[in-house]
Amino acid sequence: MTRQAPTLSSIYENDSKFGWLDTVSEQAQHNVHRLFRASAVGMKIKSVLNGTPFRHRMHPAIIIVPLGAWTTAVVFDALEGMSSGEDRLSYRKGADASVALGLVGALPATVTGLADWVDLYDHRRRVGMAHALLNSAAWLCFSGSLALRVTNGDRRGAARALSGIGYGLVMMGGALGGELVYTLGVNVPHTTYPKPPNEFTDVLASDELVEGAPVIIEVERVPVLLVRHGETIHAVDAWCPHAGGPLGDGTFDGDVVECPWHQSRFCLKDGKPLQGPAATPLRTFDVREEAGRISVSPSYEGQSWPPPPDPPASGPKTIQA
Repeated sequence: MTRQAPTLSSIYENDSKFGWLDTVSEQAQHNVHRLFRASAVGMKIKSVLNGTPFRHRMHPAIIIVPLGAWTTAVVFDALEGMSSGEDRLSYRKGADASVALGLVGALPATVTGLADWVDLYDHRRRVGMAHALLNSAAWLCFSGSLALRVTNGDRRGAARALSGIGYGLVMMGGALGGELVYTLGVNVPHTTYPKPPNEFTDVLASDELVEGAPVIIEVERVPVLLVRHGETIHAVDAWCPHAGGPLGDGTFDGDVVECPWHQSRFCLKDGKPLQGPAATPLRTFDVREEAGRISVSPSYEGQSWPPPPDPPASGPKTIQA
């Protein structure tokens, strides 16, 4: 039997040890969903936290503030221990300020991370909760460290030790954050590949596409959603880039489609994301309707890719056991 090689996050598949994370996650997720979905304003705020208006995730852009600040604090703490006189005092002040900056910067990082996590389920939600708890524990360690630094100058050793523990927890939490993206595919666009041909491809008879009845066709294994709106035909990716939700099963309102899975909304005219959690535009296609036939061709950014590499001169070598 072939077994999956272990990864950093695979240990959290153990229900007997980590099943409690699901209990915590379910209640927290329910409460956060209620908070965001209580009004249209709440959903707009969530979209901003997801990075939808900016076409870029907010969480990875913000986490560099606490991570950079706390890294600086740990370095200055080490330099303080090796210095004397005015240099020692300068490193001490720099370390204290860096710890404080990291604590403040961690707050928006937490809120944006929460907005991304609330749309996860199953194993990814469990790993995301572990990521959040590790970082929360780190924040408490750095908070205790700052309290000792400010109120008791004689406890510098304990303050530095707390910062060191907090930094270790941040590294562990950050490793799980990377695992969520690179191994579990969280917030990675799910519709980047494959790529259809650049030329127009005949896909459908005109009378097979009527207003109010979207149709999904395939162009070289790429699913494309066709929607007739008045005299205009829109053609976009048939899958939501956030998590691969089937847009053909979504809700249509004029030139807007809403994903049935996490309620991301997109403009069919240009693929622009209008509501999170999706922050990546839909790929769009040019449409040509002539002589009772409909043809499509990709119009999205990056359509002209380099040619594929030449095949190898010989097949792979067989390694003898």
